[in-house]
Amino acid sequence: MARYFLDTEFNESGGSLISLALVGANGRELYLSTPCKKPSAWVKENVIPIVKCAGADPIEIDPDQFGRAIAKFLFDDKAPTIIADWPDDIRYFCQAIITGPGEMVAIPRLQFQMLRIDAYPTDLPGAVQHNALWDARALRHVFAPASRKRGMKPAAIKQRWRALR
Repeated sequence: MARYFLDTEFNESGGSLISLALVGANGRELYLSTPCKKPSAWVKENVIPIVKCAGADPIEIDPDQFGRAIAKFLFDDKAPTIIADWPDDIRYFCQAIITGPGEMVAIPRLQFQMLRIDAYPTDLPGAVQHNALWDARALRHVFAPASRKRGMKPAAIKQRWRALR
């Protein structure tokens, strides 16, 4: 079971998906984006300019191709766990893997964890908040190191995260 840290950026609450990033616990990354046709003022000012930034160069594809890209990225993993810090991230991920009525991309097994963790402020060098890739990296960065800093052993870490579910 591999863990992947997820973040998305979207056009205001409930708006269209702009970018999606998965960062594996092992460091593998997938970063996808699509143009935003009518960004809100806040998104236009705070998200659009940094979709592509230092250390984050997305694969720009049509929104209906996100699911296939995700399936290809997760192909070798028999039981991926997707970890997010906000429910909308999971919602946009699930919408991306649905290809039509009653159909989804070929991902046989998938599980999610939603953990309310504050990834910012971060000491991750180069981090750019509100960029999906950097936010997924920051989530990964805070997940395990925060537990190690408290001196917790792996079994205790698992128990702590189960308690948060």
